[in-house]
Amino acid sequence: MPPQTSDDQLGQAILQSIRDGSYPENEETISAELPSSALTALSGFLEEAKVSSKASIRELSKEIAPDIDGWIAQAQQLQNDIDNSHKVSQDIVIRAKEGDSYNAKLQDTNAKLDLLNGELAFNEHLARTLQQLHGIRHILDLGQEAVLAGRLPQVIDLIDQAKQELSFLKLAHNTQVNGLIRARIDDLRNMVAETATDCWNALLHVDTIESAVTIKHETPRSSMIDIHTVVLSLDKLGLLKSRIFSFRKDFDTLILTPRLKLQDDGTVGSIVINGDSIQLSGRTANMAIQSLFSDLNAIIDYLDAHLPSAVVAILSEALMPDLISRIVSEWLSPSIPIDLEGISQFQALADLTLEFSNSLHSHEWYGERDLLEWIDQAPKLWFTQKCEASLNRVRQVLANGLGDLKMVERIETQLIARGEVMFAGNGAEGDWNAEWSDHENGDTSDIRSQHSGVLRTNEEEEDVSAWGLDETVNESSGQPVNTQDDADAWGWGDEKDDGNGEATESLESPTSGNVPSRSNGRPAKSPLPEREVSLREIYTITSLPEQIIEMILQIVSDGTTLTQQNYASSPIAPAATGLFALPSLLLSMYRATAPSHYSNDANGNMFLYNDSLWMSERLRVLSDDQSLRSASINPRSAGKLNLGSDISALEVFGKRAYGKEMESQRTILGDLLDGAQGFSNCTEHPFAQECDLAISSTVDRLRDVYKHWKAVLSHSALLQSTGSLLSTVINKIIVDVEDMSDISEPESQRLASFCNRIASLEDLFAPEKSPEDVLNDQQPISLTAVYAPNWLKFQYLSNILESSLVDIKYLWTEGELGLEFSAEELIDLIEALFADSEHRRRAIGDIRRGAVRI
Repeated sequence: MPPQTSDDQLGQAILQSIRDGSYPENEETISAELPSSALTALSGFLEEAKVSSKASIRELSKEIAPDIDGWIAQAQQLQNDIDNSHKVSQDIVIRAKEGDSYNAKLQDTNAKLDLLNGELAFNEHLARTLQQLHGIRHILDLGQEAVLAGRLPQVIDLIDQAKQELSFLKLAHNTQVNGLIRARIDDLRNMVAETATDCWNALLHVDTIESAVTIKHETPRSSMIDIHTVVLSLDKLGLLKSRIFSFRKDFDTLILTPRLKLQDDGTVGSIVINGDSIQLSGRTANMAIQSLFSDLNAIIDYLDAHLPSAVVAILSEALMPDLISRIVSEWLSPSIPIDLEGISQFQALADLTLEFSNSLHSHEWYGERDLLEWIDQAPKLWFTQKCEASLNRVRQVLANGLGDLKMVERIETQLIARGEVMFAGNGAEGDWNAEWSDHENGDTSDIRSQHSGVLRTNEEEEDVSAWGLDETVNESSGQPVNTQDDADAWGWGDEKDDGNGEATESLESPTSGNVPSRSNGRPAKSPLPEREVSLREIYTITSLPEQIIEMILQIVSDGTTLTQQNYASSPIAPAATGLFALPSLLLSMYRATAPSHYSNDANGNMFLYNDSLWMSERLRVLSDDQSLRSASINPRSAGKLNLGSDISALEVFGKRAYGKEMESQRTILGDLLDGAQGFSNCTEHPFAQECDLAISSTVDRLRDVYKHWKAVLSHSALLQSTGSLLSTVINKIIVDVEDMSDISEPESQRLASFCNRIASLEDLFAPEKSPEDVLNDQQPISLTAVYAPNWLKFQYLSNILESSLVDIKYLWTEGELGLEFSAEELIDLIEALFADSEHRRRAIGDIRRGAVRI
């Protein structure tokens, strides 16, 4: 049990803690509990401590009492000083307020003094102003008297003087006096302006009824006023130019315009000058430039004689620019002859114009420079007229339509080796067709290189891929891609005609010592004796190319004539250079506008192709002929006649039209065949009807196109273009059939019938029987395979669809099926046509092994 702590001990410990802030050191006291009984002892200790503290405070207060009394006395003295300072400050404020009152009185007195000084200055200024106003009034009175006396220039000077005096007054604009004075000045000025205007109108009288103008020297008023006084007055008023411009308008309307403007009856106004008057008197049919210049000189003399020089100078600047412009546009330019027969007239026109410009110079009238510029630009003006007339003629020719059709002949000359099959006789026909097949899968440059009469050497390697010329059918899609078929239609292979073209032979010595020619970059065979062969074909053109060629020939003839010595002094001789460039503009106009005009015809693109081909041939002949005559032509002018690029552009233009038509027909045929939907389910309703309709429509379309083109294209071009379209059709059918993964026997028969219907188009390529064929009752060999490169493959496909597996294998191993089908193509067809069996597998193996041996 812990020891007990007494209540006194606890009370003493708590008192020490309160008084000193200390804690008891005795652990027992710290941990002891505080019973309620200890509170009484604690209260006693606290009371004793309180009494003790009070006693200590009293004792200390007694010791510092003297210091506190001193502090209190100092504080009282400070309070007294503050009160005194407050009273002094109040006294200062009162005295300051009294000073402000005195200042206000002083300012009021100064203001009254300033007011009196201002009144005095105002009165003095008012006196001066009134005196100046009296002077201005006197000036205005003098001016009014001068108006009545007719001294108009003096009035204007007085008005200016009054304005100057008024400006010295520096009156506000809103003052009544200033307004009154300015109003009187304005009234006086208006009076002068009205008087001067009336005098002007009286001196320069315009009679619109009689179409006459009268110019007097003076007019009566209160006194006589002459024209110089009126002009001087109007000039000072700033009204002279407006009056002159008004007179210029009236003079132009009444006199000049009727003289210059040609009426519907072919007459112009007649000018009569009688003393001070000039008027329009009737009509005249004299349209000579000389008569016009004579009348204009008379008008200028009249105005110079009756008007002051100041008026004439301004009137000339206002009147002549428009007058000269109308003379040039309505008289001079239309009088320029377009044909060379009128050159002498043009020279006379230039001389008259020069004479009139010299007259303007002597009178110091405006317009001389414009007329001299027109004379200097005579070659350009003549060429411009010629160019505009020629281009307009081209537009008119095209706008008139295609016109009458005309059959033309194209003759091509080439050198053929004597040993070639063309001269082997009738028995060589099979070999001749074989020669055609050499080009079926080759480049058309072989064909192009044989033409010497139509295509130049620099055009033999021309890239024609951009025109759709080397189009074939994509094996996977069946759509046409570039091949050589369409290129043949340009006429590059026409020497391989089927016999309809007439071939004439002329002997020529064999060439020797020449390097063997190359075709497609391959060395040619050893040279053989050659013969010159002319090939002729007939095709149809419209009336347009002949008219354009006729214009070009006339232009070139005019250019050649202007370069001759007897035209050296002609004013339009320098235009010869431009004439040689004009055919290019005409051909450019033709190429730009022809498609829209040719499109009105169903065969427009083919006519456009033929016309372009015919024009290019004629232009080439013209260019060659002109080159041969260059020795007699001015070298500068001869160099301008360069039709090479235009010929090439025209050929390209025609080829594009042909390519566009071919592409259009291919698209139509492709759309028709698309109706068969790849020939799938071709034996089931309704797909069978769709396939039948697609084949029938395709056959009918090809025959219809052949019928239309037969009247337009040459026979070889007709066969080549038709063959290209047929090739597109059969290639798509081949692709569609090869894409079929399973072909039943009914479908095979149906497809074979479709192929047979397409094969009926072979009669389009049947050549006419030669007399020997008729005599021997022989049928000519069809040329379908020549113009449709995949024709044999298509025929083989038809045979495959109807043949047995044994027959197909025989065609592959013993026949020429491998020349048209690859092994994989044939295997795919066999797998689609025949069910899987040991025979099919054996046949496929044999085909693969045969392909490896090949």
